[in-house]
Amino acid sequence: MNVILTTYQGAILGPIARLLGYILQALYALLSNFGIENTGICIILFTVLVNALMLPMQIKQQKFAKMSSIMNPELTEIQKKYKNKKDQASQQKMSLETQAVYQKYGVSPASGCLPMLITFPIIFALYRVIYNIPAYVPQVYDIYSDLAEKVQAAGVTVEQLSKMVAANTYVISDAVQAAKDSSNISYFVDVLGQFNTSAWNQLVDICPSLESAIISVADKSGHINSFLGLNIADTPAIKSISILIPILSVITQIISFKISMAGNMQTTDPDNPAAASMKMMNNVMPVMSGLMCFMFPIGVGIYWIAGNVFRIFQSLGINMYFKRIDMDAEVAKNVEKTKKRYEKMGIDPNTAMKDIANKRTSSIQSKSVNNVKLSNKSYKTGGNKKYKEGSIASYANMMARDNTGDKK
Repeated sequence: MNVILTTYQGAILGPIARLLGYILQALYALLSNFGIENTGICIILFTVLVNALMLPMQIKQQKFAKMSSIMNPELTEIQKKYKNKKDQASQQKMSLETQAVYQKYGVSPASGCLPMLITFPIIFALYRVIYNIPAYVPQVYDIYSDLAEKVQAAGVTVEQLSKMVAANTYVISDAVQAAKDSSNISYFVDVLGQFNTSAWNQLVDICPSLESAIISVADKSGHINSFLGLNIADTPAIKSISILIPILSVITQIISFKISMAGNMQTTDPDNPAAASMKMMNNVMPVMSGLMCFMFPIGVGIYWIAGNVFRIFQSLGINMYFKRIDMDAEVAKNVEKTKKRYEKMGIDPNTAMKDIANKRTSSIQSKSVNNVKLSNKSYKTGGNKKYKEGSIASYANMMARDNTGDKK
């Protein structure tokens, strides 16, 4: 037996997929000790566990979203100010003013993307494992291995087996390609692991002498793949109870999106350019996931539904957590961190932070920030003061003088 042979071998996703495979293998072994051998239940527990491990990153991402809601009025005003100014100087000023707002609140624009960049490889690797469970779980591999040897001895090729499977996933195409240069039965197992009821019947037709062995493996496969009366290797059908899979996928994803975005001003503020695209994504993605459920085995749909349900409860918990947090205090902590960062850079934090606090410029009169009007005096800090070249303070002072000059 060589299970590791057909695990995904990508340079980045491969190691992550194998690590997740060990988790799935451990879950399956644990359930087997209690007499439960079911890949559907394994997928649900696996999804919950992996999402739970990613929870700290989700909290960081949600924290950035909350902080962005506070900063959004000022950022929107900057975008309005330079809306019709496409020259290089104006674009540079807009960039600097935007950067200064982030500095003012002690937030890095990358802090919202970093958790997403970390979770994306995990999610994609998770798909690799879900698609080809026999390659990662030896107990499941063993169900198909003996039959794979008999089918190979009967002269049936991997390519012939692949034509019996309705969904031509990457697992099937990779196995067909690899089998051209190797006779290893693992490639047969890859394809047999994707078989549904129709495929088993087709295999009996072309290998009648193996009928009893095929029926035995089909029964074992059906047992471990049976979930609430459905075979997770089958694809959903409109005239079947399996239609509930795409329906539940759509419903749970809509609920998940709405709860995760609750209270986030970025998605409700019509002046925010990201609001329209976010709203469109929230409307389109659930429908797309529902349609895609018809293209993949039910097991993939169960994974999506389990992930959505977990994120619903996760979002409810995170929203309750942030309701108890004083965001003003969080801003103060961020500002304090920024001050320390300036000190390490050799910049006077008091001078720098003062300029950043006044960085909104005379055009930014956001009503959502206490309707405070800034006077020109807040910018006239140039005088004989010396700012470190290239610092935010020097740029803020330079733009302050430019704005003052424009009014004269």
